[in-house]
Amino acid sequence: MEYTITDENDGVRADRIVKNICSDAGYVFIQKLFRTHKVKVNGKKVVASDRVKTGDKIQIFANISEKVPNVRESSPQLFEKLKNMIIFENDDFFAINKPAGLAVQLGTGLTMCVETFIKAYPDMDCHLVHRLDKDTSGVLLIAKGQQAARKLTQLFRENKIQKTYLAIVDGKIKKAGVINNFLEKGNDEKMHVATKGQKAITNYKPLKSVGYNTMLELKPHTGRKHQLRVHCAEELKAPILGDKKYNKNPQHNKLFLHAYKLQIEDIEITAELPEHFQKMIENQPD
Repeated sequence: MEYTITDENDGVRADRIVKNICSDAGYVFIQKLFRTHKVKVNGKKVVASDRVKTGDKIQIFANISEKVPNVRESSPQLFEKLKNMIIFENDDFFAINKPAGLAVQLGTGLTMCVETFIKAYPDMDCHLVHRLDKDTSGVLLIAKGQQAARKLTQLFRENKIQKTYLAIVDGKIKKAGVINNFLEKGNDEKMHVATKGQKAITNYKPLKSVGYNTMLELKPHTGRKHQLRVHCAEELKAPILGDKKYNKNPQHNKLFLHAYKLQIEDIEITAELPEHFQKMIENQPD
Protein backbone atom coordinates (compact mmCIF):
# COMPACT_ATOMS: atom_id res chain seq x y z
CA MET A 1 0.00 0.00 0.00
CA GLU A 2 1.17 3.54 -0.71
CA TYR A 3 0.41 6.91 0.89
CA THR A 4 1.41 10.44 -0.11
CA ILE A 5 2.68 12.76 2.62
CA THR A 6 0.63 15.93 2.98
CA ASP A 7 1.63 19.34 4.39
CA GLU A 8 0.35 18.54 7.88
CA ASN A 9 2.80 15.62 8.16
CA ASP A 10 5.81 17.43 6.72
CA GLY A 11 8.85 16.74 8.92
CA VAL A 12 7.20 13.94 10.92
CA ARG A 13 9.18 10.77 11.74
CA ALA A 14 8.56 7.84 9.41
CA ASP A 15 7.62 5.49 12.23
CA ARG A 16 4.93 7.89 13.45
CA ILE A 17 3.43 8.04 9.95
CA VAL A 18 3.34 4.25 9.80
CA LYS A 19 1.84 4.14 13.29
CA ASN A 20 -0.94 6.49 12.17
CA ILE A 21 -1.62 4.26 9.16
CA CYS A 22 -1.42 1.02 11.17
CA SER A 23 -3.36 2.42 14.11
CA ASP A 24 -4.05 -0.96 15.68
CA ALA A 25 -0.46 -2.19 15.47
CA GLY A 26 1.86 -2.20 18.47
CA TYR A 27 5.29 -0.61 18.83
CA VAL A 28 7.17 -3.89 18.32
CA PHE A 29 5.31 -4.61 15.07
CA ILE A 30 6.01 -1.10 13.71
CA GLN A 31 9.72 -1.30 14.51
CA LYS A 32 9.93 -4.77 12.94
CA LEU A 33 8.57 -3.33 9.68
CA PHE A 34 11.55 -0.96 9.55
CA ARG A 35 14.13 -3.57 10.61
CA THR A 36 12.95 -5.93 7.89
CA HIS A 37 12.88 -3.11 5.27
CA LYS A 38 9.15 -3.40 4.69
CA VAL A 39 8.79 0.38 4.76
CA LYS A 40 10.18 2.51 1.93
CA VAL A 41 9.97 6.19 1.05
CA ASN A 42 10.06 7.02 -2.64
CA GLY A 43 11.20 3.45 -3.24
CA LYS A 44 14.22 3.69 -0.90
CA LYS A 45 14.92 1.99 2.43
CA VAL A 46 14.45 4.15 5.52
CA VAL A 47 14.95 3.84 9.25
CA ALA A 48 12.28 4.61 11.83
CA SER A 49 13.78 7.99 12.81
CA ASP A 50 13.98 9.36 9.24
CA ARG A 51 11.66 12.29 8.62
CA VAL A 52 9.36 12.60 5.62
CA LYS A 53 8.42 15.70 3.64
CA THR A 54 5.42 16.85 1.68
CA GLY A 55 4.94 14.86 -1.51
CA ASP A 56 6.96 11.84 -0.39
CA LYS A 57 5.48 8.44 -1.24
CA ILE A 58 5.59 6.03 1.71
CA GLN A 59 5.11 2.36 0.92
CA ILE A 60 4.32 -0.42 3.41
CA PHE A 61 5.00 -3.95 2.20
CA ALA A 62 3.16 -5.88 4.92
CA ASN A 63 -0.22 -7.05 6.04
CA ILE A 64 -1.20 -4.37 8.56
CA SER A 65 -3.88 -6.62 9.97
CA GLU A 66 -1.12 -8.83 11.45
CA LYS A 67 -1.68 -9.92 15.03
CA VAL A 68 -1.29 -7.13 17.59
CA PRO A 69 -1.24 -7.47 21.37
CA ASN A 70 -4.54 -8.75 22.70
CA VAL A 71 -5.94 -6.44 25.37
CA ARG A 72 -8.74 -8.08 27.30
CA GLU A 73 -10.32 -4.91 28.63
CA SER A 74 -12.72 -2.87 26.50
CA SER A 75 -12.05 0.73 25.44
CA PRO A 76 -14.51 2.18 27.99
CA GLN A 77 -12.74 0.26 30.78
CA LEU A 78 -9.34 1.47 29.59
CA PHE A 79 -10.58 5.05 29.31
CA GLU A 80 -11.86 4.94 32.88
CA LYS A 81 -8.38 3.91 34.04
CA LEU A 82 -6.83 6.63 31.87
CA LYS A 83 -9.13 9.26 33.44
CA ASN A 84 -7.89 8.23 36.88
CA MET A 85 -4.32 9.01 35.76
CA ILE A 86 -5.10 12.43 34.21
CA ILE A 87 -3.86 15.34 36.34
CA PHE A 88 -4.29 18.20 33.81
CA GLU A 89 -6.25 18.71 30.62
CA ASN A 90 -7.02 21.50 28.15
CA ASP A 91 -8.02 21.70 24.47
CA ASP A 92 -4.51 20.92 23.19
CA PHE A 93 -3.14 18.24 25.49
CA PHE A 94 -3.51 16.36 28.74
CA ALA A 95 -1.02 15.11 31.30
CA ILE A 96 -1.05 11.91 33.32
CA ASN A 97 0.79 10.85 36.44
CA LYS A 98 2.34 7.69 35.00
CA PRO A 99 2.85 4.98 37.59
CA ALA A 100 6.22 3.26 37.92
CA GLY A 101 6.25 -0.03 36.03
CA LEU A 102 3.95 1.10 33.20
CA ALA A 103 5.79 1.30 29.87
CA VAL A 104 5.07 4.23 27.57
CA GLN A 105 5.17 2.07 24.42
CA LEU A 106 4.83 -1.64 23.84
CA GLY A 107 7.94 -3.80 23.87
CA THR A 108 8.75 -7.47 23.92
CA GLY A 109 6.53 -9.38 26.30
CA LEU A 110 4.28 -6.40 27.11
CA THR A 111 0.54 -6.26 26.48
CA MET A 112 -0.25 -2.95 28.16
CA CYS A 113 1.32 0.51 27.94
CA VAL A 114 0.42 4.21 27.94
CA GLU A 115 -0.26 4.03 24.19
CA THR A 116 -2.85 1.31 24.86
CA PHE A 117 -4.68 3.64 27.22
CA ILE A 118 -4.58 6.79 25.10
CA LYS A 119 -5.98 4.91 22.09
CA ALA A 120 -9.08 4.39 24.22
CA TYR A 121 -9.73 8.17 24.48
CA PRO A 122 -13.05 8.47 22.59
CA ASP A 123 -13.06 10.44 19.32
CA MET A 124 -9.58 11.81 19.94
CA ASP A 125 -6.35 11.44 17.95
CA CYS A 126 -3.83 11.29 20.82
CA HIS A 127 -0.05 11.43 20.36
CA LEU A 128 2.90 10.85 22.66
CA VAL A 129 5.30 13.80 22.51
CA HIS A 130 7.99 12.64 24.94
CA ARG A 131 8.95 9.56 26.94
CA LEU A 132 9.60 8.33 30.45
CA ASP A 133 11.42 5.11 31.26
CA LYS A 134 9.13 2.27 32.27
CA ASP A 135 10.28 2.41 35.91
CA THR A 136 10.14 6.23 36.16
CA SER A 137 6.88 7.69 37.47
CA GLY A 138 5.43 11.14 36.98
CA VAL A 139 4.18 13.76 34.51
CA LEU A 140 3.75 12.56 30.94
CA LEU A 141 2.22 14.78 28.23
CA ILE A 142 -0.11 13.54 25.50
CA ALA A 143 -1.11 15.82 22.62
CA LYS A 144 -4.61 16.04 21.17
CA GLY A 145 -4.19 15.94 17.40
CA GLN A 146 -1.27 16.40 15.00
CA GLN A 147 -1.08 20.19 15.28
CA ALA A 148 -0.75 20.14 19.07
CA ALA A 149 1.76 17.28 18.81
CA ARG A 150 3.97 19.29 16.44
CA LYS A 151 3.86 22.35 18.70
CA LEU A 152 4.75 20.42 21.85
CA THR A 153 7.47 18.44 20.08
CA GLN A 154 9.03 21.70 18.90
CA LEU A 155 8.89 23.17 22.41
CA PHE A 156 10.70 20.10 23.76
CA ARG A 157 13.34 20.38 21.00
CA GLU A 158 13.92 24.05 21.79
CA ASN A 159 14.17 23.26 25.53
CA LYS A 160 11.20 25.54 26.26
CA ILE A 161 9.49 22.99 28.49
CA GLN A 162 11.18 22.92 31.88
CA LYS A 163 11.34 19.50 33.58
CA THR A 164 11.87 18.92 37.28
CA TYR A 165 12.48 15.46 38.72
CA LEU A 166 12.76 14.21 42.28
CA ALA A 167 15.06 11.33 43.17
CA ILE A 168 16.19 9.60 46.33
CA VAL A 169 19.83 8.65 45.99
CA ASP A 170 22.14 6.35 47.90
CA GLY A 171 24.38 8.72 49.84
CA LYS A 172 24.65 12.19 51.31
CA ILE A 173 24.68 15.16 48.91
CA LYS A 174 25.19 18.48 50.73
CA LYS A 175 25.70 21.05 47.97
CA ALA A 176 23.86 22.04 44.80
CA GLY A 177 25.64 22.10 41.48
CA VAL A 178 25.61 21.57 37.72
CA ILE A 179 26.78 18.48 35.84
CA ASN A 180 27.95 19.28 32.31
CA ASN A 181 29.53 16.47 30.32
CA PHE A 182 29.01 13.91 27.57
CA LEU A 183 27.24 10.56 27.56
CA GLU A 184 28.01 7.60 25.32
CA LYS A 185 26.73 4.03 25.12
CA GLY A 186 29.31 1.47 26.22
CA ASN A 187 29.90 -2.12 25.17
CA ASP A 188 27.71 -3.19 28.11
CA GLU A 189 24.73 -1.46 26.42
CA LYS A 190 24.58 1.06 29.28
CA MET A 191 25.15 4.81 29.03
CA HIS A 192 28.33 6.20 30.59
CA VAL A 193 30.04 9.54 31.15
CA ALA A 194 32.57 9.98 28.33
CA THR A 195 34.96 12.49 26.79
CA LYS A 196 32.79 12.67 23.67
CA GLY A 197 29.28 11.77 22.63
CA GLN A 198 26.02 13.54 23.44
CA LYS A 199 26.12 16.70 25.55
CA ALA A 200 24.30 16.22 28.86
CA ILE A 201 23.55 18.97 31.40
CA THR A 202 21.77 18.55 34.74
CA ASN A 203 21.20 20.94 37.64
CA TYR A 204 20.92 19.20 41.01
CA LYS A 205 19.99 20.39 44.49
CA PRO A 206 19.63 18.45 47.75
CA LEU A 207 16.20 18.96 49.31
CA LYS A 208 16.33 16.82 52.45
CA SER A 209 17.99 13.87 54.10
CA VAL A 210 16.02 10.62 54.08
CA GLY A 211 17.82 8.45 56.59
CA TYR A 212 21.23 7.73 55.08
CA ASN A 213 19.96 8.85 51.68
CA THR A 214 19.23 12.21 50.04
CA MET A 215 16.23 13.51 48.15
CA LEU A 216 17.44 15.52 45.17
CA GLU A 217 15.77 17.97 42.83
CA LEU A 218 17.07 17.31 39.32
CA LYS A 219 16.56 19.65 36.36
CA PRO A 220 17.81 18.26 33.04
CA HIS A 221 18.61 20.79 30.33
CA THR A 222 19.14 18.04 27.76
CA GLY A 223 17.15 14.87 27.19
CA ARG A 224 19.70 12.09 26.88
CA LYS A 225 18.89 8.46 27.49
CA HIS A 226 19.21 7.60 31.22
CA GLN A 227 20.81 11.02 31.77
CA LEU A 228 19.71 11.53 35.36
CA ARG A 229 20.43 7.95 36.36
CA VAL A 230 23.97 8.08 34.95
CA HIS A 231 24.72 11.53 36.36
CA CYS A 232 23.71 10.44 39.85
CA ALA A 233 25.61 7.15 39.67
CA GLU A 234 28.82 8.28 37.96
CA GLU A 235 29.19 11.99 38.70
CA LEU A 236 27.66 12.26 42.16
CA LYS A 237 28.66 8.70 43.15
CA ALA A 238 25.16 8.43 44.59
CA PRO A 239 23.07 6.09 42.40
CA ILE A 240 19.29 6.31 42.54
CA LEU A 241 17.65 3.81 44.88
CA GLY A 242 16.05 0.90 43.07
CA ASP A 243 18.03 1.49 39.87
CA LYS A 244 18.77 -2.06 38.75
CA LYS A 245 20.84 -0.83 35.80
CA TYR A 246 23.17 1.76 37.37
CA ASN A 247 23.10 0.93 41.09
CA LYS A 248 25.20 -2.09 42.03
CA ASN A 249 23.14 -2.50 45.20
CA PRO A 250 19.62 -1.31 44.22
CA GLN A 251 18.02 -2.61 47.48
CA HIS A 252 14.49 -1.71 46.38
CA ASN A 253 12.09 -3.15 43.80
CA LYS A 254 10.93 0.25 42.54
CA LEU A 255 12.98 3.09 41.10
CA PHE A 256 13.05 6.27 43.18
CA LEU A 257 12.93 8.67 40.22
CA HIS A 258 9.81 10.78 39.68
CA ALA A 259 9.01 13.36 36.97
CA TYR A 260 7.57 15.83 39.45
CA LYS A 261 6.87 18.96 37.43
CA LEU A 262 6.60 20.34 33.88
CA GLN A 263 6.47 24.06 33.12
CA ILE A 264 4.92 24.75 29.70
CA GLU A 265 4.81 28.48 28.99
CA ASP A 266 2.43 29.74 31.75
CA ILE A 267 1.17 26.27 32.72
CA GLU A 268 2.72 24.36 35.62
CA ILE A 269 1.81 20.70 36.07
CA THR A 270 2.86 18.70 39.11
CA ALA A 271 2.44 15.00 39.86
CA GLU A 272 1.94 13.68 43.37
CA LEU A 273 4.74 11.48 44.68
CA PRO A 274 4.07 7.75 44.28
CA GLU A 275 3.42 5.57 47.30
CA HIS A 276 6.92 4.07 47.50
CA PHE A 277 8.41 7.59 47.72
CA GLN A 278 5.98 8.65 50.42
CA LYS A 279 6.61 5.53 52.50
CA MET A 280 10.36 6.00 52.27
CA ILE A 281 10.10 9.59 53.49
CA GLU A 282 7.67 8.75 56.29
CA ASN A 283 9.72 5.79 57.53
CA GLN A 284 13.04 7.63 57.47
CA PRO A 285 12.52 11.16 58.75
CA ASP A 286 15.33 13.67 59.11
